[in-house]
Amino acid sequence: MRPFSYLRLTLAAAVLLGAAGGALAADGAVVASRGDAFIRHDGGSDVWSIGSTALELTLGLNSARTLVPQRLANPVTGREWDLASEPDVTITLGGERVSLGGAGVTFSGASARTTDNGVRLDFTFEHTAQRARIVRSYACYPGSPTIETWTRVEATGSQSIETTSLVGWQLTMPFGHVRWLGGLRGDSANSDESASFYLDDRALEPGERVEIGSDRRSSEDFIPFFVVDGGRDHFYGGVMWSAGWSISFERRDDALRVTSYFPSVITTVRPQQPLEVPHTFFGLTSIAASDEAGALRGFIENGIRQGRPFQPLVTFNSWFPYGTRIDEDTMVAAIDRAASLGVELFVVDAGWWQGAGETNDYDFESGLGTWTEDQDRFPSSLASLADYTHNAGMKFGLWVEATRVALSTVDKPGMAREPWLATHQREYGAQLNAQICLSSEEARQWVLNQLLNLIRRVQPDYIKWDNNFWINCDRAGHGHGTGDGAFAHTKALYGILAELRRQFPDLLIENVAGGGNTLDFGMLGLTDVAWMDDRSAPAVHVRHNLEGLTFAFPPAYLLSFVIDADGEPMAGNPDLSLMVRSRMPGVLGVTYHNDYLHEDTGLELAGQIQSYKLLRDIVGRSTATLLSDQAPVDANNWDVIQELADEGNRAVVFAFKGNPDDGRIVVRPKGLNRGATYDVQSLDAASIGSATGDSLMEDGIEIVHAGTSRAHVLILSAR
Repeated sequence: MRPFSYLRLTLAAAVLLGAAGGALAADGAVVASRGDAFIRHDGGSDVWSIGSTALELTLGLNSARTLVPQRLANPVTGREWDLASEPDVTITLGGERVSLGGAGVTFSGASARTTDNGVRLDFTFEHTAQRARIVRSYACYPGSPTIETWTRVEATGSQSIETTSLVGWQLTMPFGHVRWLGGLRGDSANSDESASFYLDDRALEPGERVEIGSDRRSSEDFIPFFVVDGGRDHFYGGVMWSAGWSISFERRDDALRVTSYFPSVITTVRPQQPLEVPHTFFGLTSIAASDEAGALRGFIENGIRQGRPFQPLVTFNSWFPYGTRIDEDTMVAAIDRAASLGVELFVVDAGWWQGAGETNDYDFESGLGTWTEDQDRFPSSLASLADYTHNAGMKFGLWVEATRVALSTVDKPGMAREPWLATHQREYGAQLNAQICLSSEEARQWVLNQLLNLIRRVQPDYIKWDNNFWINCDRAGHGHGTGDGAFAHTKALYGILAELRRQFPDLLIENVAGGGNTLDFGMLGLTDVAWMDDRSAPAVHVRHNLEGLTFAFPPAYLLSFVIDADGEPMAGNPDLSLMVRSRMPGVLGVTYHNDYLHEDTGLELAGQIQSYKLLRDIVGRSTATLLSDQAPVDANNWDVIQELADEGNRAVVFAFKGNPDDGRIVVRPKGLNRGATYDVQSLDAASIGSATGDSLMEDGIEIVHAGTSRAHVLILSAR
């Protein structure tokens, strides 16, 4: 296993805009708009602006005819974030480091367009010697001070072009404190509860360089997102990619150089096969106005997810209590019980196919890749089980790991072929199974066909998309080179998920990767919910994960389960409310063995599920802010997280005491509307009272813990 940390110290028609020279255009004409997102340009200048209400990025050609960012500002406050006037992107073509403009690279023009969800600005350059066209794109979406950016390279001649040093963006800005979020970091089931998804920060020393990232799956070591605290403003940025990435921070006197890039990728641009560098983003938000999670919300909704809402359903999953020992009768009984508790989504996890469970009750690797349900255990078919679930008033879900197969199935009739399998240094990376490299056209089509046939046959409402195994393929014959196997595989993976979305627009997809190893903004756009961690207990560990991950992601994307665990059983637990409410800030899941769920425990669990449904509309539309230290906290202290929705008109506050001793805390919400009057209600009691947003934020709400559940939940609603 690699070292614990990767930390290193060291649609409207386009408006064509000409390339004529001119002075800085602060107030050009609006040439494209969608909601509050806009693009401005003065027809007599080389300067363009793109942004929304709270952000404006100005770009233009300098005296060397090179594209550079010239201004990043908040039009609401009038404050500017001082950026160095230097190119925000470079790329290496045929061994030559290339900027956009200058020697050998000619600016062809710019185009602005209104898209379905925002606005887009493209700058086009021609490299005559390399016979390449380079298009640099910027996009902005309503409701968020965020800029999305990417680069596309096309070969305009008949020769291929080796391409390396792929940069998302690079900016030199005022020095500030840097905050980031750790990733899953290995098998967290064997680590302490604070190891995964840990919020961290650093003030770099002069000359110091820090790098975060991953060389395999995106969030194995770090989440691809960060914040620079500038005192009055926060600058934030991230990467929309599920394989290897890096973000480096380098202090240069009183400046901070930040670069997002994709290391070790050596790929080829071929005629009729252009390269699109993975998308990245950055933004700027006033600390007084909102936090970075709130600033990101509009970008996630309108840019990344293209308007697709979240659906945080109360979910049952069969894996933890049953493993692969599942059959039709067992699942029918579990469906009946789940429906009686108020569960909305029933998921049959791994083990439904022929050959599963050969060696033990949790052996899901045997038979993997047959794609054929075990008729001895499911004689009426999975489709019949799906119908039964629907008749019980729930949605039906099914587990797949589409990109991995048991070696025992390979080269059998209709099964995966050995030449499709990924290898690294001629090894599969496992003894009994292997990864399919999706960059092979034949392999990719086989995987897609298996998925389409399964979905059409079974008619699930939900697919749990797992990815327990990963290697960076360097095998010849797959359509990639030795240095871009993971890059090509990830592009193909995105294509498969996009095709599923196209053919089954209502299908919900869960993002799982041996836990949360692909928790990133690329998968956020292609999936609807994410499993955080294979360790779903104890409750304090789940809260730790939620309180960390909501730094970057909406609460309604983050799934965890109430589970019968050693040291924290469901039956007879004196504080079952604490167990369940520790999962309520995200998507609430429950998992239990039907034979061991006592009647009184079931009744209490059903009541908690009903309570979650009272909060769910807020959770589903909210952004989160941590109002305390991240769990675990000292025994006498509290961890507190707030979720805010509907432009601050509704909020829910979750407060958890570190031990059962009596105690109290004053909670001060954030982001409320100061002049509005809010009704405050406890989930366990009647109305507490009402107060203005200003009073609640300044004076706070006192929560008294005296012998009741350690989990206290407050609901705030503006009149």
